[in-house]
Amino acid sequence: MSHAAAVESWLAYCRPLLPIQNPLWAFVHNNILLQWEDRPFRRAVREAAALYRARPYESERFFRRQLRRGRIERATLGEVLLSSWPAGRQLPRDGEEAVARFLGEADLGDDVPPVRLVAGPSAEHLLRYSVRDRPLQDWLVPIIASYLDQGLAPWPNPFAAEGLWAFFVASVESTPEFGFEWAPQLRARLRAHRDRARSLDELIHEEVSSVASADDAAAYVLQTLFVLKGWSGMVWKLESEPQVAPAEVPHLKLKEWLAVMLVSMHALDEALRRDHPHHRSPVLSRNTIGLGRLERWQEAYERSFGGQLLATLERDLAQPLPRREIAAQALLCMDDREESMRRVLESPGYDFETYGVVGFFNFDMNFHALGAGRASRQCPPVVEPSRTIRELPVDEEGQDWARSRTADKLGASMALSLYLQSRTLVRGFFVSLFAGLLSFLPLVFKLLLPSRVHGWRRRLQWMVLPRPATRIEIDAAGGYSPEEQAQIVRSILRTSGLVSAFRPLVAVVSHGSTTNNNPLRQAYGCGACSGNPGKPNARSYALLANRPAVRQRLRELGIDIPDATLFVPFFHDTTLDEVELLDRSLVPAERWEEVLALAERLRRAARANAAERCLRLLPRARPRSPEAAYQHVQDRGHDLAQPRPEYGHNRVAACIVGRRAATQRSFLDRRTFLVSYDPTIDPDGSVLRDAVLGTVPVAVNIAMDYYFSRVDNDGFGASSKLPLNVVSLLGVITGSKSDLRIGLARQQVELHEPMRILVLMEAPAERIHALVEGHGRLKRMVHGEWMRLGRIDPETGAIELWSAGEFRPWREVWPEAPILRAGELATVFDRHCDHVVGVAGGRA
Repeated sequence: MSHAAAVESWLAYCRPLLPIQNPLWAFVHNNILLQWEDRPFRRAVREAAALYRARPYESERFFRRQLRRGRIERATLGEVLLSSWPAGRQLPRDGEEAVARFLGEADLGDDVPPVRLVAGPSAEHLLRYSVRDRPLQDWLVPIIASYLDQGLAPWPNPFAAEGLWAFFVASVESTPEFGFEWAPQLRARLRAHRDRARSLDELIHEEVSSVASADDAAAYVLQTLFVLKGWSGMVWKLESEPQVAPAEVPHLKLKEWLAVMLVSMHALDEALRRDHPHHRSPVLSRNTIGLGRLERWQEAYERSFGGQLLATLERDLAQPLPRREIAAQALLCMDDREESMRRVLESPGYDFETYGVVGFFNFDMNFHALGAGRASRQCPPVVEPSRTIRELPVDEEGQDWARSRTADKLGASMALSLYLQSRTLVRGFFVSLFAGLLSFLPLVFKLLLPSRVHGWRRRLQWMVLPRPATRIEIDAAGGYSPEEQAQIVRSILRTSGLVSAFRPLVAVVSHGSTTNNNPLRQAYGCGACSGNPGKPNARSYALLANRPAVRQRLRELGIDIPDATLFVPFFHDTTLDEVELLDRSLVPAERWEEVLALAERLRRAARANAAERCLRLLPRARPRSPEAAYQHVQDRGHDLAQPRPEYGHNRVAACIVGRRAATQRSFLDRRTFLVSYDPTIDPDGSVLRDAVLGTVPVAVNIAMDYYFSRVDNDGFGASSKLPLNVVSLLGVITGSKSDLRIGLARQQVELHEPMRILVLMEAPAERIHALVEGHGRLKRMVHGEWMRLGRIDPETGAIELWSAGEFRPWREVWPEAPILRAGELATVFDRHCDHVVGVAGGRA
């Protein structure tokens, strides 16, 4: 095999396993180990733990604390241990003895062998992070960050067309001998390759072959790239999908980055050998030691929650549904943060009937907002946008838009000029001093009265430069055809089960999040809209659903929307708990008062929702009134110094696909995604397929993002927000030089309970079987145990769990689960029993 073919085979092995790194503007929730989903969960996390240098489960100390607190039930741990008791060990009499022996014998259950890393100079220092990683990061991070810069630097990269390797060689040659301690070794290594006139493929082959056998070469290359896994993932992302770059991507190849890594690492290893002994024996990954015990702990942890959730649903499903009046209907995102909002809307005094749908409302589009520099992706990451829809000013608003646009351009030019001038040697001192004095008082008021200052500023902007009313141009060339428009409206109504008994008003509620001073703000947005606010989607859906031509086509398809029914778009800010009425100009004059009353009810519901959120945001100092709670979330969202404007998807643990009647009687504490689906109008299972495939993979992605970011925030996540800095307009690093961070920050996940998500579908068993076996990713997730699967029988309400490839009554699978009395709150939904609020929440 030629050198080029060998190198290409190594890279082909590595590329699919590199972290999925999107630039900040395109950040989306992904299963951090999405590339490992073709393996069973336990095997995948074991293999990935070695590469990511991260713990795949919480520590045993954590689990023991949860056992003492009652979050892990002793009976559940006992059942888990009895079902997986190690061969060759004396069997216990019962579960209690199994637990006692497990706690007392440190080696019991330690039956999963640790992962061995490839031997060689690079492997020998993998356990000495502080010795090896710091000098490597100090040297390589400025090089790769400078080369990939998307606009932070005011001058262009002169090596953009020549490539990363040429930039690296020039950097080495221009660095003085005293630049860093191991510069002589690096220069000598480069000189040796140049003297032998080696091509890049020959250089890589020589470097790898000098430390790894042919059988280990691909694994060694993967280990090498994972030393700076975040940067490696970004290089591959920009090479394979250059369109995601914020500005312009220079000439970039993963092969060149590998060469840079190999030469630098081996030169550093050569220097380090003088002070550290050299071992060529295989090295064990410390993060994969003792996984057998942790697997059993994790199983008991997840099963304790699942048993209480199913016991709650089982008890409540046996109770009759209360009769109530329905004044209006609302389509909301299936997001777990909307679960509490739906409970409020369904309570007396609000009288809504609510449905959980996909937050992008089935629009596979990019959206180019009025005045925006680029289009935003308004569909899930797994959906490729098929068109770009534009926002335009309403015809008579063109003059206001022109003035506003001129002011925006002038403000942007002034801001850019100040930024560049502040970084000059002499002028920078005076510019910084002047700008600092000018912004001092506004900044003080912003810190003391964050929401009020924001309100004053917004009102002043509207007075001086009123923003024009806009419309969405969905019929232009490249937009949606009349048939496509009808199918989009039909798909949401049919999937959710809202196909008859329409009320006069239907609220189409999108959501997003306000976050100040946070580079990871996309993580708080609508996941179905790729982290962007769902406003364009709600506006587009209501626009189409109100069209006579669309309704006529829907009647032909079997859905008759009365002429008196009006779809009204809204936006719910999940940080501020504000509800905004969208497209006011499209509301018929004769319905204006009616729509205003609807908007007011939604706003009151949002304020009540804020009061519930504050029970966890402020567990030790609850607000005195709903008004005080609302004011707190307003201040929290606009506070520049607030690292936790909201807790996002913290504590989400389940996804329920079915009719609202299955969950309406239950308090689920914002811990579940709720997807509306009516099995009675789905004779062939096609509706179930649409309902599940558009939601369950998203739910798994979010749960896994939070899971891995929580179990080891340094290895899988982004660590603390406080020292994070934006680099190259692509991602964040810790301090001034570090690997590009992946995952979520500590302040976003500190309340999370790291569990695989439990998915319940209200559908016949054979229909779920056919769906699972017929869809590749869903099959991998279920059979590989990346999620737990259960079902609710549509006719009897009986609950079953997927076990060994079939559905069985859930109490046969989990016989130790509790039986809840009427009115009894499961401890996993009781804030007084929260296992981390007392630790983390008190710092909020």
